[in-house]
Amino acid sequence: MRDVVLIILILAFVVASFRRPYFMALGYIWVDFLQPQRLTYSFLNGAPVALFMAIGAMVFYVFMEDKQRIRLGVVQALIIFLVLYAGLNTFGWAIVTNHALQKWDWVWKGLLFSVFLPWVLTTRRRVEAAAFVMVLSTSAITISGGIKTLLGGGGYGTVSFLVKSNSGLYEGSTLATVALSFIPLTLWLYRRNTIMKRSLLTLLATAGIIFSMTLVTVGAEARTGLVAGAMLVLLLWLTSRRKLVFGAAVVAAAAIAVPLLPASFTERMSTIKTYDEDESASTRLAVWKWTLDFVKENPFGGGFGVYRINRIEVDLQRRQGDADNVATSSTTVTDKARAFHNSFFEVLGELGYLGAVVYVAIVVLALRAAWMLKNISTGDPESDMWFRDLGTMMSVSLLVYMTGSMFVSIAFQPPYYDLLAITIAATHIARRERLANKADEKVGPRRPPAGLGTTAAAKA
Repeated sequence: MRDVVLIILILAFVVASFRRPYFMALGYIWVDFLQPQRLTYSFLNGAPVALFMAIGAMVFYVFMEDKQRIRLGVVQALIIFLVLYAGLNTFGWAIVTNHALQKWDWVWKGLLFSVFLPWVLTTRRRVEAAAFVMVLSTSAITISGGIKTLLGGGGYGTVSFLVKSNSGLYEGSTLATVALSFIPLTLWLYRRNTIMKRSLLTLLATAGIIFSMTLVTVGAEARTGLVAGAMLVLLLWLTSRRKLVFGAAVVAAAAIAVPLLPASFTERMSTIKTYDEDESASTRLAVWKWTLDFVKENPFGGGFGVYRINRIEVDLQRRQGDADNVATSSTTVTDKARAFHNSFFEVLGELGYLGAVVYVAIVVLALRAAWMLKNISTGDPESDMWFRDLGTMMSVSLLVYMTGSMFVSIAFQPPYYDLLAITIAATHIARRERLANKADEKVGPRRPPAGLGTTAAAKA
């Protein structure tokens, strides 16, 4: 039954694209996020659905879409360069060839499609539609994980989602970061979207989605989620017009929620203070040191998945006794093939110094683009509110994502680049609207046709 439903949804995107060509691009986003080929048991299982949708989106754009003149921006050019450099790295000097090829297979498609998206998202409604697909695709996973968390199925590395997998959005720390970074986008959709009118139903749906995104963070028991969540609350408070009310609501929610948290969650979060006693936290620091030493000898990086060659030794501290009489002992643990657990170190280790510089430039310019959108003026107050609120929420989303990425390797995950694509698309739309409004101002009010009186001219 699940296979049939997923196939029908894919076909629906394809059929709708003959009337609205950009629906094929929306279908790619849906496939890229939800990965239906992993959810099926027969026909679609393992099929290159994402590649099919990506090619279809470009074909529909070339032959059926009304084109808009959009220049290739600096950020898009940097992403293209990063893909080309990663390809040269993968096929040129990657150390762990098989894993490098596996990662390359999804990295190049996701990043290049994000470059293509702004050419498709040429209206505000299309931007809203893309945001809806991103939020709803993610919420399908968070709702599943949230329900299982409520039923007692949570736990670090054990919470189950729609499919048994530990990659992409189906990995706990990654999902926690993406879900929390999508909460501002969800709030923006509720406030500003023109596709669905605000009502009690949309309010309840928004609240349910945000609750599931928060709940799945608890269920995953990822410390990444705690740090990213703290950044989210701080940024939403800073952007709130009613800081006192917002702060009081956060305190009240925390007072209610904290006593209800499972003991396993609070125990795991407490290890942030005692990182030197926790093997997972300590090995991250050791891996980062290993990466710095590695790129000194390999300045161009070692290719995707190079962390699999690392072998590290970690000194763990063991403390016993009460606060007044603590006995401390040390033990050395040897570990190998430990992931980077940091997006910046991920890029540094895999693509070297040049790749890291390009990645940092993309991050900085992405935040700059969102900030510019936040302060843009088109000449239409209603449009300005739409763009500025999007810029504010996108700034929050990008910063929350970056905060989470300091503790998990998600430098090449598509959600970040899709957020960036929406920001770039909105910037192009705002500029086009501003130029159109300026052109209207230069033309001035239209003169009434000959023979019409003053009253008729006023009505016109």
